[in-house]
Amino acid sequence: MTKIKLKVLDTEVEYEREENFRQSQVIALLDAVKKSHNEQVKRSLFTVQEELEQELHSMNSNVATISKITEELDQKVTEFQRRFKAFFEEIAVSSDLGALVNETRQMEETQMSFNLQYLQLQSQMQNENRSYTAVSNIMKTKHDTVKNSISNIR
Repeated sequence: MTKIKLKVLDTEVEYEREENFRQSQVIALLDAVKKSHNEQVKRSLFTVQEELEQELHSMNSNVATISKITEELDQKVTEFQRRFKAFFEEIAVSSDLGALVNETRQMEETQMSFNLQYLQLQSQMQNENRSYTAVSNIMKTKHDTVKNSISNIR
């Protein structure tokens, strides 16, 4: 009686026969084990691919958030320019020195407020950009690894 026991990673195959094995039977048995293992690897790689697609969707939503922040920043800058123009128009009309000083102080306060908001938005943009770049690099590496693994299996 002949007995063969093969174990490849998590797959184990045991084969018993009363007669001796022929070489073709051993090769067929090894091919069956290899095919079974390849199917497990493919399932694993497809799972990783699905995770990467979900992360890509998340990154696309981050891009939308960045675009929204950029639009808000543009609106704030436009509002600042409008107020700045109105301020200088009032200065041209106004002849009272006290009113001019008060308007100048008010304009400086407004400018400081806008500068602070601009810096906050700029900081948010930098943080989003860093996050996006890091996730993008990780996803590219994962994608390349999965792609190479799939092509190696074929």
